[in-house]
Amino acid sequence: MSLRVITAQTLRGSVNFRDLIEPVARVFREFSNGLADAGFITMYPAEKPDLGDVYVKTGTIKGHSIYVVKVSPWFAANVASGHAQGGCIAVFDVLTGHTIAILVEEHYLSDIRAAAAGALAARALAPSIVRTAAVIGTGVQAFWQSQALFAERPFDELLIWGRDSAKARRLAERLEPLLPGVTIAVEADLESVVRACDVLITTTSSREPLIKGEWLHPGQHITAVGADNQTKCELDADCLLRADRLIVDSIESAMHNGDVFRHLSQVSIRAEHVHGEIGSVLSGALAGRRSGHEITIAKFIGLGVQDLAAAEVSLEKLALQRGAA
Repeated sequence: MSLRVITAQTLRGSVNFRDLIEPVARVFREFSNGLADAGFITMYPAEKPDLGDVYVKTGTIKGHSIYVVKVSPWFAANVASGHAQGGCIAVFDVLTGHTIAILVEEHYLSDIRAAAAGALAARALAPSIVRTAAVIGTGVQAFWQSQALFAERPFDELLIWGRDSAKARRLAERLEPLLPGVTIAVEADLESVVRACDVLITTTSSREPLIKGEWLHPGQHITAVGADNQTKCELDADCLLRADRLIVDSIESAMHNGDVFRHLSQVSIRAEHVHGEIGSVLSGALAGRRSGHEITIAKFIGLGVQDLAAAEVSLEKLALQRGAA
């Protein structure tokens, strides 16, 4: 079997987050049903954690023909220079362990599989009608998660808040042609944005909570994807305490990373405040949103099984265009 090396350019031209929504739903269900193994190691090779980190994630699921190991770096220097992040997904045959392909994804598949997860969070937990959405942050996930929400819950208005207003305006310009009929506004006051929206998406790398629970209102949903290691936190403890449904992608990962980890370690919340995993909601084993008045939160860290799904879809699509890599 020959080893295929797939470039990020090829992946960007072949796979979209919409292609991954149902495959990611499937692996979430399998993960929560105990059929999967998803490892997670974080490294900080840069001088300070906020200058660079590297995630190593693994994914294997019973009944699938491949398993994956992903190395996913994020370095602030690339953001400042406008360069793509590095990283790759190695794909292996589950019967022999032989390497099938190296997907040199430059974080692209990581980004769109996270967007697919955001779409599923909206499907399971967002109110049935969304008038106003808001995104906190101005980076790549703000770009993808806004589209993912729109795919599941079309909205009329999008509010954008970021520390850098110029970046917020550039994000608005990029999203405008992709969200037809949506009024997009860049706002300066974070509290007003949170109070005004039906669905809030948080996508920042903040080390301290930005969103206060006292700002939330009944019927609101939050998809929080920015705080994905032990150093980051976007939501204060009151947000988690006010949630009628706090759903995570992995209970184990949530206990050791991000907002849940922060507030558990400070004894601000208890483990019982996490109601369960998105895979259990999608399988029907656990209720998602139960009424129009509930406050719901999806707190996702990201799982290697999502990368497995992204790799499967990528290889399937590229089988139709073998000369493209």
